[in-house]
Amino acid sequence: MARTKQTARRAVDENGVPDEEDQQEINGHLTEEDKKRRIELEKMPMQAELKNLEKRWTKKGHSYIAEPKDDDEVPEETVNWYQKFALCVTRTLDRSNEHVQKTSLQINSPSLKKLLKEVIGTYPGISFMTTDITIDFPCQCLFHYRQELVDKLHKVNTTDPDGELARHLPILLAFLEAEFAETIAETTNLTPQGLTTYEHMWTLFRPGVKLFTRVRVEFIDYDGDDFGTRSTCLYIPQYRGTVPVNALNVFPLARHPNALAISKTVIARGKKWEEVQSKGQAFMDYQGVALNCGCPPSRYNVESRVMIDTATFHRIEADEAFSVSALPLSEAQKAKATLLQNDPEVLRVTKGNKDILLVDREPLTDEQRLMATPMCRGFSFTEKVFLEFFVDALSPIEWNTSCFDQLVLPSSQKELVQALVAEHTARHENSQFDDIVKNKGLGLILVLHGPPGVGKTLTAECVSEFSKRPLYIVSSGDLGTTSGVLDSKLTQILDLASTWKAVLLIDEADVFLERRSLHDMERNSLVSIFLRTLEYYSGILFMTTNRVRTFDDAFKSRIHVPLKYDDLDKASRVKVWKNFVEKLRKGQQEGGVEVDVDEVGYERLGESPLNGRQIKNVVRTAKSLAAYRGGKLDVDALLKVVEIQEAFEEELVKPVGGDDNIDAVAK
Repeated sequence: MARTKQTARRAVDENGVPDEEDQQEINGHLTEEDKKRRIELEKMPMQAELKNLEKRWTKKGHSYIAEPKDDDEVPEETVNWYQKFALCVTRTLDRSNEHVQKTSLQINSPSLKKLLKEVIGTYPGISFMTTDITIDFPCQCLFHYRQELVDKLHKVNTTDPDGELARHLPILLAFLEAEFAETIAETTNLTPQGLTTYEHMWTLFRPGVKLFTRVRVEFIDYDGDDFGTRSTCLYIPQYRGTVPVNALNVFPLARHPNALAISKTVIARGKKWEEVQSKGQAFMDYQGVALNCGCPPSRYNVESRVMIDTATFHRIEADEAFSVSALPLSEAQKAKATLLQNDPEVLRVTKGNKDILLVDREPLTDEQRLMATPMCRGFSFTEKVFLEFFVDALSPIEWNTSCFDQLVLPSSQKELVQALVAEHTARHENSQFDDIVKNKGLGLILVLHGPPGVGKTLTAECVSEFSKRPLYIVSSGDLGTTSGVLDSKLTQILDLASTWKAVLLIDEADVFLERRSLHDMERNSLVSIFLRTLEYYSGILFMTTNRVRTFDDAFKSRIHVPLKYDDLDKASRVKVWKNFVEKLRKGQQEGGVEVDVDEVGYERLGESPLNGRQIKNVVRTAKSLAAYRGGKLDVDALLKVVEIQEAFEEELVKPVGGDDNIDAVAK
């Protein structure tokens, strides 16, 4: 904190210049001996002393600096105290001159000012780069650098023992020894043992020290545009007695027993974080806990694919957005920026209140990677919410490009879907075909209709794997059932799907596709909004339904490919059985359950009229049963579960009340 010192004998402050009456009050009671001493003091050079002073007030409210007096009724003449003593401690009194409001230390010695500028420079709330330096008590900033000052004194006593710094620095150190005597004694005792008390914990946290922490403090982050620094408040719960320093939830990294290994690990994590964030959008696998941005944050156990995209996160969840303070430019960047600034056609980008100079982004340094947050912001396609993800739990996606081979669908239909997706992808990237209205009708809309469990959802999943794009699945429940909610949610979903070039699947879309009527205005609004919004969607959209006969006529012209799915025949069921069981057989090599099913067994299993979803559930249940019994998964184990499934299906179709009530139920 900078302070302007007084350079005249008259006391001047925010209340103005004292008048003659004030001056008489200040000087009127000085004896001749006092005046003589003042004159001698004015002639003397700066004294190698620490002077205690008081800031007092006249009856008219003007301030002046004086030596402390026991008799408050006898004020003293003001003197250029800050020019006459190396250090001054000033107690500022209240307007009654009875109570101390604050105490401060003035650094007056030019040699001490130069030293503190070199050793400390800047400190939160205080600058040692200014001409005049005043430090409010407690002077913790000086304590943090006490050892450096002691080391400097040893050096000065050897190189320049008669210089000003050699005479003035011991006064500053003596002041610190007296002011922090208890703290020095306590830390000298506890620090070698790796302990600290809550009262003296502040001595650990010198500004700029690297912390090992589970709570975020000042760190490197990415706001969707730039890498930079941001900070947050940090709280350590109060405790009694002493605890080991490395048992605190936050402590200096240097106090960690494995500081070097921790640093290497964190730098490697920071490098991975930088690589992910530098992509802007990164579609990845995630296995672990994720957090929302609430206070306190909620936890989600996520085992799915996620899109890391800070810019879109901040655009959609604007209340949780943040910005960073840009990192300092390297010498190479400064040189390029200078050239660009001299170019009248230099391109600049304005985002928010930031005017960004277009210079190449350079890789983070290891020091910056060490300070990087472990969190990436993005979207979970399973939970369908924006979350914060731990970078350690992110991994590249292993695409199943042979997914279409496992899809039980006529080869002509599979080839058609693959061709349309490939052509749409190429056309979307090099769009020359358009509707009369620009950006209208550029999407690829496919309607998949048929009974449950025959591969409708799997088709969309295969397209996602084939095109290596995210699959965004939503249902009617996600879109809402009122026109206002539908308009808002559908617009956002289509926005996200377009931003990430995702394959969008609207499951069970019947409620939005049904024919409009003259009487149900709310349903008419739903259908109209759905039609209007889809008209301008340019991505790949799948819709599944079981009731195509109820479609509104306006949808027929908007559907590019209608695919009908029939109940699985025996050959198809055999293939589905093989797909699921053989996947378990591959897992057998990694310690999974032993599988013993041959071609004859698959033929027996194919006799049961189950759909694909039911077959999947049977295989999963039989596997769990075999693992529990410690046996193997064979045909008999599978058929036992099939019997249970078929018995359940029979119960579902049995009329309520038994055979005697068949007619009544039908009516």
